[in-house]
Amino acid sequence: MKEIIRMIVVTTIISAFSAAWLGALNKGLEKRIIKQEDIYIRGPAIKELLAGAPNDPLSDRIIIKDGEKEIAVYPWIENGRIKRIAVEWAGKGGYGGDVIVMTAVDLSNYKITGVKVTQHKETPGVGTRAMTPSYLRRQYKGLYAKTKIRLKKDGGQIDAVSGATHSSEAIADAVNKATKFILAHKDEIIKEIKRQ
Repeated sequence: MKEIIRMIVVTTIISAFSAAWLGALNKGLEKRIIKQEDIYIRGPAIKELLAGAPNDPLSDRIIIKDGEKEIAVYPWIENGRIKRIAVEWAGKGGYGGDVIVMTAVDLSNYKITGVKVTQHKETPGVGTRAMTPSYLRRQYKGLYAKTKIRLKKDGGQIDAVSGATHSSEAIADAVNKATKFILAHKDEIIKEIKRQ
């Protein structure tokens, strides 16, 4: 009986130490992880969505609070004015989980200028057909950011990809959340960028 108790105590101590060490390691590497994600995940999406920006949107990014969340905002700044904004948001309802999408909006007319999926766990082949650049461009580019984006089956304007309805819904959800955030925080974003 003493051996079992001793084994449980030793295992508990080792587990607690390991958990604390891994937690501290994760916290210590958090900035490096974000930097690597900026370079290899968000960076290519921003270069595509904000192609032609005279500034470096990645290095000019700002953080805006939305309740408890901190949202990174990537601006296109031209002649001291903010022309476009790109924001990354997670859309709920994907078949394999959340679909994380970068959405860019032109602030002069509030039209969506581009959408790019940055992270997902959807089924390769079927689910990812809703993430092809040609599909996203055809469905989202030019839509008015102030209009709620929905699939046609729900009375909206987006054609869901056959076999990838969940992915299509998650992308639409992410785009809606991103545009809603941009519209709600536009003045704060502009003020924060000018302060830099």
